[in-house]
Amino acid sequence: MERLKEYQGHITWMLEEFQSFCRQNQLEFFLAGGSALGAYRHDGFIPWDDDVDIAMLRGDFEKMEQCMEMQGNKLGSLQYSPVEQSIIPEAPIGHLYDIGAVGGRTECAPKLDIHPIDGVPGKKSQQRMQKILSLVYYLGVYHLPTKNKGKAMGLASRFLLFVIPDKLWGLLIRKCKAYFTRWDAAQSQQVCSLFGVAGYGKEVMPREWIYPLQPHLFEGHTFLVPKDPEHYLARLYGDWKVFPPEGKRVPERDGFLYYKG
Repeated sequence: MERLKEYQGHITWMLEEFQSFCRQNQLEFFLAGGSALGAYRHDGFIPWDDDVDIAMLRGDFEKMEQCMEMQGNKLGSLQYSPVEQSIIPEAPIGHLYDIGAVGGRTECAPKLDIHPIDGVPGKKSQQRMQKILSLVYYLGVYHLPTKNKGKAMGLASRFLLFVIPDKLWGLLIRKCKAYFTRWDAAQSQQVCSLFGVAGYGKEVMPREWIYPLQPHLFEGHTFLVPKDPEHYLARLYGDWKVFPPEGKRVPERDGFLYYKG
């Protein structure tokens, strides 16, 4: 689809702009999730993909948000959406949008999804607490029931939103974040994208599967990717070399239909 290809080209330009910003501020990120899959399987976008997933260690992520705030959450014509002041409730991660590229339709805008990577505790009890408190944090930031976390979790999140007074959420957000970020991802044996779509069980993985990062081509440009694609991608997608059925090879959104070029 020609318009989708043009839309992907625009997102690649956004990715280059973000990479320049990171280099200027001595920050490091890597292609993650479906974008890492696209890099290794297609040397670029999965042909039907319509956004980019990248990830940064928590320390770099927090510094990135501070740098963005200092420049008014703008990167040229691009707009950054901070985790706790998000433009659109999606997930408690960073988002970089080009709203002008689709005539102001924020929900359709080309975007980069920026995931913080946190360290994972060694004890199972602490891992369970990290998982629970990250979900409570999600509720506190968005005041919306969880998505894609199962029926039981959806019901539990609705219950918590109903019973917890609004005035307590600010304190809960701070306490939850203080707990689930207390393990340094740069030192932990296991790391996790706590708000990745695969869920905590699949997102937790040995740090050595990701680091040290490796350069790889993506749409003709070089970006960093996880070191061990076989293990990293298999954890997230199973047999990642097998294409999905044709009926599922479609974009998740229809933003490319509004792309102005």
